Amino acid sequence: MRNTFDRHRGRWFFLFLVLLSAALGIGAASASRPTNWAQPVVTPDVPNLFQVSPTLYRSAQPGAAGMRELKKLGIKTVVNLRSFHSDADILADTGLAVEAIPTTAWGLTEADAVRFLKIAVDTAKTPILVHCQHGADRTGALVAVYRLAVQGWTKEEAIREMTDGGYGFHAVWANLIVWIKELDVERLRREAGLAAISAS
Repeated sequence: MRNTFDRHRGRWFFLFLVLLSAALGIGAASASRPTNWAQPVVTPDVPNLFQVSPTLYRSAQPGAAGMRELKKLGIKTVVNLRSFHSDADILADTGLAVEAIPTTAWGLTEADAVRFLKIAVDTAKTPILVHCQHGADRTGALVAVYRLAVQGWTKEEAIREMTDGGYGFHAVWANLIVWIKELDVERLRREAGLAAISAS
């Protein structure tokens, strides 16, 4: 056995270096995550859950246990972006309100964005959780809209968070990147009734 190990010691050492490099790379990536990006919230019952701001969370589709967990986190309203799935049955008896904005990843509209913004800044409804099926594409695009219209981010910053933030963005929906690039943010803000963002 020892002779076998000695014969392959170089290979084992190389494998060790590869694994060590991978571990250090993961640590570095985690440490270098911009602090203004949404931060992960660890709970077994709500997949892909992140806190975007004090009043906005994002996730994949929660189940009934997840909805109860969201209530414990202080969420008041769940915004469901799915076209063919209602949260009504799993929200029963939770005390959470629901807002349905039926969307598709291939057909988000400015009207969807305006409606979402109005909900996201309504203090009677916040904190809110927004979700689609995976919490990656439609959810990511509307969170990007929030970053632009409410928080004054640039389109480049918002797109980078959407695609590289670790939410599982699917490259097949590159149309969402184009959609964000072409948005008239000031028009969205006016239609949503948002006050002007002061330059600072």
